[in-house]
Amino acid sequence: MEPTFSYIYSIPYIILFLIYFVLFLWENRLRNKESDIKIVRYLGMLIFFVFFGFRGYIDTDFAVYFPLYEVAPTISDAKGLREFFSSVNEDYLLKIEPGFKVLLILLKTITKEYFFLQIVSSLINVLFLNFFLRKYSPQYILGFIMYLIFSGLVIEINLLRNSKAIFLFLYSLQFLKDRNASKYFICNGIGLLFHSSAIFYFPLYFFLHKRISPAFVWGTFILGNVLFLGQIKFITPIVVAIGNLMGGAYAGLAEFYSKSNLYSKGYGVTIGYLEKVIIYIIFYGSYNKIREHIKDENLVNIFFNLLFIFTTTYLFLNEYSVFIDRVTTLFAVSYWILFPYFYATLEKFMKMIFTFVLLLFGVFKMYKSNNFIIRNYENIIWDKPSIGRAYYIFSKHIDKILNPSKK
Repeated sequence: MEPTFSYIYSIPYIILFLIYFVLFLWENRLRNKESDIKIVRYLGMLIFFVFFGFRGYIDTDFAVYFPLYEVAPTISDAKGLREFFSSVNEDYLLKIEPGFKVLLILLKTITKEYFFLQIVSSLINVLFLNFFLRKYSPQYILGFIMYLIFSGLVIEINLLRNSKAIFLFLYSLQFLKDRNASKYFICNGIGLLFHSSAIFYFPLYFFLHKRISPAFVWGTFILGNVLFLGQIKFITPIVVAIGNLMGGAYAGLAEFYSKSNLYSKGYGVTIGYLEKVIIYIIFYGSYNKIREHIKDENLVNIFFNLLFIFTTTYLFLNEYSVFIDRVTTLFAVSYWILFPYFYATLEKFMKMIFTFVLLLFGVFKMYKSNNFIIRNYENIIWDKPSIGRAYYIFSKHIDKILNPSKK
């Protein structure tokens, strides 16, 4: 019997990290010689595309998207199209945004093979990521590494719809910086057609480019830590009150989430908490140095404000682990870009220290994030993944993965 947890499952992800780590060293060597890094950039994109695009049935979202792809009609199926968009037969289709349904139909028209969806999804993501890192990051491969370490694995493997909204937001940052409201809202409006979480990006246009006062930055951070460490519940009464006010199903949902041990428990003092607190302090402590490298005032404010939202969201939403997971992922981009800029501010010796810490931390993160059976990596180029086996492993092990302390 295969164990639920094992270091074996983490090995492919550790190897992936080590490959990018070598590319990171190679890129710096080329930069020191003032040579073109094009070969490193292309390799980084190709490795990413092969690893994620051609993966098998990994983690949990295949259980949603495989049957969805199976029932998706082709363009020539007029009756199927009507039913697919009206959801007359399947209530769960009502939860799928229309933009993603259109993508499914187009891909299903080309081929009935489900893996084509994963291939195209990863291709879209890596192209957006390449655009973002080329445009903003002083260290291209380091941006890829930070993406993998901080939320990127979850985004690629488990968030097929959300990822499109996230990357469209990244693309729209250029319009936010230049104060082009129409293009910004069009981009995120398209994102909304792929996932409803894109609604969180709409209000950012009005303040993300403005600098938040240091007093507010540190005051909010301290308050968030007090609430987090003290496990002081202030969101639960608000959620329950709003649910009761709205009544019906909303009251039931509010009651369910507030009492659920799975969704409402806080994380407490963990490595994740210490990681976020330390990074927040380091980045804001290096604000002036990073600002000198970015130079564009609006961009400085955008990336630091995303860091502020990411960290404070984590601290203030501690009562609801489901909120922490889903909302903070929307703003993890701050890490992907600020780490490369932080590295660029360091002197030679400190860069060596950073590189050593990165190696240890990256291996540790890849191990801890992937040491369970539903992350057991398969690739359709050299493996033959079975959907039946994937469902069996999912149903057999998911409860223990979600509740590791449960016997």
